[in-house]
Amino acid sequence: MTLPPAHKRYLCLLALSLCCSTAFARSALAQTGIGLQTCEDLKITQKQYGALTVETAACLNPTKTFRPKGTLRNVHLLATFPAVPTGAKITFLVTENDAEGEDVQYVDYWASQYHTTAYAQLTINKPGKYFVRMVNTLNRSQVWATADFTVGEDTVGARAVGNTAAGQGKVSICKEIDDDWKCVGQSDRWAANAPFNVLFENPTQVGVDFIGIVFYRRGADGKDAEFVNEYQQNIGMDSRRYATVTDEMKLPAGTYSVYVIAWGKRELLEHRGNLTEYFAKTILTVK
Repeated sequence: MTLPPAHKRYLCLLALSLCCSTAFARSALAQTGIGLQTCEDLKITQKQYGALTVETAACLNPTKTFRPKGTLRNVHLLATFPAVPTGAKITFLVTENDAEGEDVQYVDYWASQYHTTAYAQLTINKPGKYFVRMVNTLNRSQVWATADFTVGEDTVGARAVGNTAAGQGKVSICKEIDDDWKCVGQSDRWAANAPFNVLFENPTQVGVDFIGIVFYRRGADGKDAEFVNEYQQNIGMDSRRYATVTDEMKLPAGTYSVYVIAWGKRELLEHRGNLTEYFAKTILTVK
């Protein structure tokens, strides 16, 4: 079948249009000026376009030097660019030292035609130098922008949760806890198989919903030797104190380490004890 010249021209223009549209989607960001920053934090706002929610990020305190923050996000990447009519698929690639270094992490980000920013928030605690590339997700060899940053040495040490240093709280063994959070009959020595309660007090909000009260029997060397039990307690993220009231806790004769931990920090496969990431700890002698 032979098409009239007008139809041939229409099909050629349609094919050319589709081809150019695809090429533009791949290279639109490459043809425009963009910025890539590393920031201490980001401020993120939202705007609604019909059913689509578009986030726009702003850099708070640009920096190239970061410090470890435990499980919290400590490195924030921000890319800025003019809106791309076709949208774009962006990947942030992080490697050690330079582009040829060991892979650390990558984050994919889809930008609609309304986006003018893309961001990634990372947790990187290993000290060293890092290199980040903002690339085309569909063709990672196409690099749109680069940046570098450094993570310094950890100055906090073991953490109870997030970036909170371990051991800042207090745990007490009590006969009971009154309505004013007073530990009645507090002692670090207890009679064998006599019931007791536990009072936990922290200087700040714990930041977790569940804590664990964990008991280990200590050996002659003063180290934890045997796992005894653990109790999950619902404290609530905004709380600073928790008290048991059941008189269900009893121990046979021995010396014990008593820990209060974030429940997510509990030992799952093996119970080796000698915990370091705890809110509070005390030693209890039972005779």
